[in-house]
Amino acid sequence: MRINPARLLTGFAFVGLMAGVVACGTTLDMGAIGKSVTEGVQSQLSLPVASVTCPTETRAAKAGDTFECTAIPKDGGKLTVKVTQNDDKGNVKWEVVKMEGLTDLKLVEEAVMNGLKEQAGIDATITCGAKYRATKAGESFDCQAKSADKGDATVTVTMKDTEGHISWAVKQ
Repeated sequence: MRINPARLLTGFAFVGLMAGVVACGTTLDMGAIGKSVTEGVQSQLSLPVASVTCPTETRAAKAGDTFECTAIPKDGGKLTVKVTQNDDKGNVKWEVVKMEGLTDLKLVEEAVMNGLKEQAGIDATITCGAKYRATKAGESFDCQAKSADKGDATVTVTMKDTEGHISWAVKQ
């Protein structure tokens, strides 16, 4: 079974806005931008952040200018964050444009739920924990299945590769 990692960002607006992140009137305060990204990722994605790295060179406040920062969640993975300057006063917005090494657990839950329905005719809700999980090929983790008809069960999900292919099995 394959979960579609391209859906990770579809329909979600992981965006932050910062007003007036300038130092000395004409350059951006990269420390403030990094702090905004850290706080935004933690609140919007429920991912505690270990570090955010933005360009180290001095950047003039310039409308339309863009650059990328990298956020590393504490549990692993990597987020690429695009920062766009709204104006020449240091007002910026940022958005997560790429996720690596992270799995959207909602997609896993949907895949397992649909698989149980199709393969065994079981209607169940699946819960895998947080919103996202740092994962690697070959790694397994447990989710919980709840069915009014069949009761509760543990489902072991295995990441087959980094392309979003999974396998799963109900523990007996």
